[in-house]
Amino acid sequence: MKQNVTQILKDIFTSSGYRIVDSSIADLIAEKDEKKMYIKFSNLLNTSYIEDFAYNIRDGAGLIVATGNASEEQIEFAKQKGVIVWDREELAYQIGNAVLADIEGESIELGEQSAPVEKATEEYIIADDKKKKQNVFAGTKREGENRAIESKSEVKSDVETMPSVENKVIDLRSAPVNITGERAISIAKPHQRDVTNAALKFVPLWKYTYEIQAQRQFRSKIIDIEGDGEGYFNSMNEIFEEFDLPGISNQIEVEVSDYEVKAPIVTKEEATKAIYERIIDQYTRDVKFDNTIGEAIISEHKRISPSKKEIEMEIEMVYLPVWEAKGKRNSVEINATNGEVLLNPVDNDVEIM
Repeated sequence: MKQNVTQILKDIFTSSGYRIVDSSIADLIAEKDEKKMYIKFSNLLNTSYIEDFAYNIRDGAGLIVATGNASEEQIEFAKQKGVIVWDREELAYQIGNAVLADIEGESIELGEQSAPVEKATEEYIIADDKKKKQNVFAGTKREGENRAIESKSEVKSDVETMPSVENKVIDLRSAPVNITGERAISIAKPHQRDVTNAALKFVPLWKYTYEIQAQRQFRSKIIDIEGDGEGYFNSMNEIFEEFDLPGISNQIEVEVSDYEVKAPIVTKEEATKAIYERIIDQYTRDVKFDNTIGEAIISEHKRISPSKKEIEMEIEMVYLPVWEAKGKRNSVEINATNGEVLLNPVDNDVEIM
């Protein structure tokens, strides 16, 4: 699973003197001597995904760990953008490379760009002289398939039994999952000490955007009612939320068999009615007018509000990824996009601590 490989990569980078930290734009960040390596797990290796990942990296290098096989074109395109790609075979090779270096007492320099083939081969052949440091990024599986590793049978065995990591891309209009389950448990611990695991679920929300332009006349005065905005109406508990959900897309990547897509309870028609009522209530105003008759001042009050016809609204179903960090009796829910602890339970099945 993804968490197993995460731990393996943590061990590799930690043993090389790196400090591991969490990030909102990557699954891991490895830091050493003011250098940063942004590490992200993904099966999405199209050009737009690679460009977005590279664009978000401002102060370091990028590494995408894919659980499938990457094409030469994808690897080359990523390289042009300053991003290294490890697909499944490459990951197995690099883990074996690290294990071999550990057995031979070598230290590994991480974070460099791949070296030329001739240099990488030479360094591997003379590894027994204990003088040269191996570079985990220097040689790739495609450059080193003919290297002599038969004498290291125990290393080969470790690589072949590497835990299977499979991510799945599903067609679901959702905000991205930026927080790992392990990180969600850490966030939940201060709120619920006995949290031991976290389950990922996708909660259906009715996202709406609106614009109002209306006028009301009272006696000789013209009153403008204008405004626009957006919001979310939870389709499970009928609560209005003000989430900040950037990056909503039609596909989302999740760990296989480790997620649940909740079914909506509130229909689009019911949600539309509730949203109209909320908008009208928000823009309803009490207006006071003073009118002088002789020496008397007469105050008049008027309640004005927009009508449904004056509200332009669009509504669509989107999903919020949520980690439910479970304790023995209660749970803590974490927004899987930004790591915020949710104050309201997102569905009726959860008892929040």
